[in-house]
Amino acid sequence: MPDLERVGFIGLGNMGGAIALRLLRAGYPLTVLDQDENKVRPLVAEGAKSAASPRELAQHSTIVIASLQSEAVEEVTCGKDGFIHSGNKGLAFVDLSSTAPELAIKLSTALREHGIEMLDAPVSGADIGATNGELTIFIGGSYEGYRRCLPVLQQIGRMVTYLGKSGNGQIAKRINQMMQAMSELAIYEGMQLAKKMDLDLKMFARAVSAGCAQSWRLDELVGDVFNKGDKKYKLKLRPGRTANALAMAKSAGLALPGADAAHRVFSDHNWQIAIDFEE
Repeated sequence: MPDLERVGFIGLGNMGGAIALRLLRAGYPLTVLDQDENKVRPLVAEGAKSAASPRELAQHSTIVIASLQSEAVEEVTCGKDGFIHSGNKGLAFVDLSSTAPELAIKLSTALREHGIEMLDAPVSGADIGATNGELTIFIGGSYEGYRRCLPVLQQIGRMVTYLGKSGNGQIAKRINQMMQAMSELAIYEGMQLAKKMDLDLKMFARAVSAGCAQSWRLDELVGDVFNKGDKKYKLKLRPGRTANALAMAKSAGLALPGADAAHRVFSDHNWQIAIDFEE
């Protein structure tokens, strides 16, 4: 049986910490790094090792995985103490963070010059998907790198899909976010109409969640209202989920009137919409 990849993991937030723990419990030799030592200690107690810098993390690993805010990715890869200075040729770097496609291409090119293969691999599925190993992962980069990292990624992802060259994973994630926002607009306006027509909102939501209008976000709404007893459901709105896709479409010469409408509706509500089940 071939030796397992030695995995380094940087970024132990709610999602990253859950992913790292899954990999550790799957038997992978794991080294972790986070600015918050309190997030490192539980994993060390479970058997992981810790590193003091991204460079040290890369030196102890064959695959490094990052789950970071977008502004931190370039620093840990190409900064003065980044992976790029590890001298570890043959290292694979998997970036689960959501960044600009252009940044993924830039970093991939720079790392490849130092013998490091990078995959941009943003995820969808929220913290619960990370905990349960049911994330959707969009992969951009070399196919050889994808095949090498696939056994590791299958420990955390239910759907791990190769989409071609560097940057394509991030492009797919931005389109996915746009589609998610449009499904939230459908939920919002559908519930508005149901209320206006004097339907029981709770029962209506449960009914449509079992039909063709079913979506991940609608399932979440029904679960919160029926299982948790919540009286309000707040839509998970962020300007970038439509703005990034609209900018990408504009640069490609493509009009997206539906996405533009969703962006305008949510912007008019200052990106704060809650569906009230008690009114």
